[in-house]
This record gives sequence, structure tokens and C-alpha cells, in this order.
Amino acid sequence: MNKIAFFFPFLLMSLSVLAQHREIDTDIFGNLNYRAADGRYSANLQNNIFDDLIYTDNRNNTVTFEKKYIMRELAGLLRDKKQRLDLFIDLIRQNRRMDGYVAKYRIDIFDHVIIEDNNGYKFERGEDIFGHQHIHEQGNGMEIRVRKSLNGTLQFSSGAKQASVRNEGVDKRRYEDSMGNDIAFGGKTWARLVERYGSEEQVFVWLLGHFFENL
Repeated sequence: MNKIAFFFPFLLMSLSVLAQHREIDTDIFGNLNYRAADGRYSANLQNNIFDDLIYTDNRNNTVTFEKKYIMRELAGLLRDKKQRLDLFIDLIRQNRRMDGYVAKYRIDIFDHVIIEDNNGYKFERGEDIFGHQHIHEQGNGMEIRVRKSLNGTLQFSSGAKQASVRNEGVDKRRYEDSMGNDIAFGGKTWARLVERYGSEEQVFVWLLGHFFENL
């Protein structure tokens, strides 16, 4: 990845004229294969003997999604052929003008989500011993950390940029950052945001993306 992705990356999952032009076909093993009309670029997406999903092409690019990662983060690929096709199309778009790019999506022995490539990019998401989620992302000279302290305060840092969400009474939250933003959330509002985004950490990530546009 050429620039820091800011909390997870990946995959637009959009339709493409590639499929409409029938340049993608599926072989008898269920593998997807692509060959450009001019013959200059070809790629395939297939499972290996460990059920990892691997994208390769004729420009020495390789993107690997390990089985454990797929089951947790991309489970839809196991039952939805359209999602698998859309993933393949996005990988073609991302890699067709690159050479020698290697990336891997995996779950490590500590049950952390790890995404890293040979350009120095790395993303890690996991939980500490208290069950609090933490996120660490680095690449292109930047580094981002999000974690929850023992008192429940969510904290973000990236160079001089700082932000936090802290508890204020029953179910209330206050967001503050180094840009001077200061926002209080009532209990019902915060609960609706958590329901929409899935966790307090992901609400925090949404707020960071809103206020720090150049991350």
C-alpha cells in the first residue's frame, strides 16, 4: 500500500466492466482467472491446499488471505460467489500497474488481525488482557495508535495529532482532540452510534476519520 490506509483498509467490492466483457472466467475448481483483451495482464484467484485464498498475476504481485482471516473478516466469500468476484476485480484494479507487490492478511497466534506488505505497511488490531481493542497502523512515514486505557478512555495518537473519548457520567461520552474539537454525547446518542458502527472503538475511528481528513 502506497499510503497509510487508516484503520483497515480495504476492498471497495464494486462491480466492473471487466466481468461484463467476459474477461473473467471460472475454471472447474472454482478458481477465478482474468486475461486482459490485449494479453498484457493476467491474474488468478485460487485456494491453496490450506484453503488460503491467493491472488497472483504475471507482474509478480501476490496477495494472500489466510483461511483463519477469511473466516473471521471475510466470511461472505465462503458462500457468496459475487463477493468473491468483486474481491478479484478490486485486486486486479489495485495490482495491474504494480510490480512485485506482496501482501498478507492473517490472524496471528495472539488472535490479532495482521495486514502487512513488502512496502513497510503494517496494520494490527487485537484485544488486551482486559478485552479492550487496540489498533496500530504504520506506513509511509506515519504511525497511528488507538487504544482504551484502564479507566475506559479511548486514546488516539499520530505524531502531534491527539484525540480521546472519555466517560462523563452514566453512559455519556466526551470527544476532544488537538484540533480544538470538543463534543459531548448523551447516552442515547452514543448508544445509537455504537449500534450503528459495532463498538465504541469503531465509533472513535469514525470520529477520527471525520476530524482528521488527511490521515
